[in-house]
Amino acid sequence: MLIVRPTVIFGEGNRGNVHNLLNQIASSRFMMIGNGQNHKSKAYIGNIVAFLKTCVDSDRHYGLFKYVDTPDMDLNTLVRQVRRVLSNKDWVGPRLPYWLGLILGYIADGRPRIIGKSLPVSSIRVGKFCTTTAFTSAKQKLDGFEPTHKLSEGIDRTMQSEILSPDSSREIFYTE
Repeated sequence: MLIVRPTVIFGEGNRGNVHNLLNQIASSRFMMIGNGQNHKSKAYIGNIVAFLKTCVDSDRHYGLFKYVDTPDMDLNTLVRQVRRVLSNKDWVGPRLPYWLGLILGYIADGRPRIIGKSLPVSSIRVGKFCTTTAFTSAKQKLDGFEPTHKLSEGIDRTMQSEILSPDSSREIFYTE
C-alpha cells in the first residue's frame, strides 16, 4: 500500500487557503503582517497528480510519502511574486509589525460579541499567518520522480487561471 500525505495543495480550480491569499493580494486588501520570513509548505496540484501517477506506475508495494514542493518560499517571496504577476511591481506592499497585527486581531475577536458580525481577521489567523509551517518531503525517495512544475511556475499558472483570466465554466473545488 502506498500512502501519500500532501501538504497544502493549490492550483487551478482549488478554492482553499492559498487561493484566498492570492485573491486578497489581487484585491488590494492584503497587508503583510510580520517580517514575512516565515515559510509555508505548499504543493502545486499538477505536481501532486504527476507524483500519484508515478506511485501507481511504480513497482513499490509499500511506502509512506509526505509530499511538498521544494524549496519552500517565505511569504515575502510569495507576495512579491504575486505582485509582479499582477502589477509588474517587485514589492511586498504595506506591512504591519506582528505585535500590532496581533492587537488588531484581538480587537477583531471581540467584535462579534459587541455587534454580532465577525471580521476576516482574528488573533488566531494572524498567529497562523506569521508561523512557519514547513515540512520535509519524501518525494525524492520514489525513484524516477521529478516534479513537472517549479513551485513558482505553479503559482504563476494559478494566478493566470484564477485571477487574470478566470474561466467561469471550469469546475471549482472548495476546501477548508
